Order: sequence, then C-alpha cells, then structure tokens
Amino acid sequence: MKRRRPRRRSPLPFLLLAVVVVGCAFAAAVAAVVPMEAERDKLDAPAAATPTPTPAPYIPDEAEVEMLARLIWGEARGIPSDMHKAAVVWCVLNRVDAEGWPDTVAEVVTQPHQFAGYSPDYPATEEFKAIAADVLIRWEREKREGGEVGRVLPAEYVFFTGDGEVNHFRTEYEGGMFWDWSLKNPYSS
Repeated sequence: MKRRRPRRRSPLPFLLLAVVVVGCAFAAAVAAVVPMEAERDKLDAPAAATPTPTPAPYIPDEAEVEMLARLIWGEARGIPSDMHKAAVVWCVLNRVDAEGWPDTVAEVVTQPHQFAGYSPDYPATEEFKAIAADVLIRWEREKREGGEVGRVLPAEYVFFTGDGEVNHFRTEYEGGMFWDWSLKNPYSS
C-alpha cells in the first residue's frame, strides 16, 4: 500500500487570522493613544484669548494724602519746585519700604524726632494734596508694574535737611551720599 502523503494545509487562514489579531491590537493601541495626544495638545495649545481684567485704578487713601500734604506744607512750602516737594513724599515712602522703619505712611510721618515739619494742624492745600496723591499713585504703580514711573528720589534716600530754600536728601543721617537731582523732572515747575 502506498502511503499517502499528508496534505499540507495552506498557511493562508493562519496568516489572515494573524493579520486580524495584529490589526485589532493596533487599532486598540491607536484608539488609546489618540485621545491622550488630543489631551496633550489641549495642554500645549495657547489659552484662548480671554480678556484679562483691567485692575481698578488705584485711589490713594485720603487720610494719607492729607497727612503728606501737611508734611509738604511744613517741610517744603517755600520751595518753588514741585519736584522738590514731591521728593519729601518720596522720602517718606522710601522709609515705608525700607527695613528698620515703620510700615505705614502715618507711622513714618509721626515717628518721634523725624519730620519736625509735620503737624496735623498745618493746612492740607489742594496744591500739596495733588502732589501727594500723584506721588502715591506713582509709588503704587511702581510696586505693581515696576519700571520708570517718574520717581524723583531714589529708594536709598531716606533722610533730608533743609535750609529754608532747598532740601538736601541723603542716604545716611550723618554723612552718606547727597542726592544730585539727576532724575527726570515729571513736573512742570
């Protein structure tokens, strides 16, 4: 008897089955990755153009404005330059910002033996209130935005003496550097 050779089976069904299995696995992997990429793209995409709210304009505290106006009256009323009057206010604010000084305008101005030219009985004229408010607005803007705001006295100048015609600002109580008025004058006078 003749032996029959076993019939070879065609590999085609197995290949088709393998293709289907691999295809399904690939489709499942793609389906899992595509949403993750979409989420990543959302994170990487720039935020939609939502308007940034404009901060409310800063309005200086009226009590501080009046106190500083009275200080200008006591320390610089005879000085014709608004820049020099504003420097008195900047000197106060420099102290508020500096370590070793009180943290409020009122505490700095009323600190014993500091501003002999201040009295709550002095007048707070409209002219001096306008200068005080202007400096407070510039100071607040400097803190919020940084950059040039029209400061007339650098931050390190926290002392001054006057001779009745002009005030001389300096960095130290005794000695130190005197201010040379080299900053741009934002005022007309």
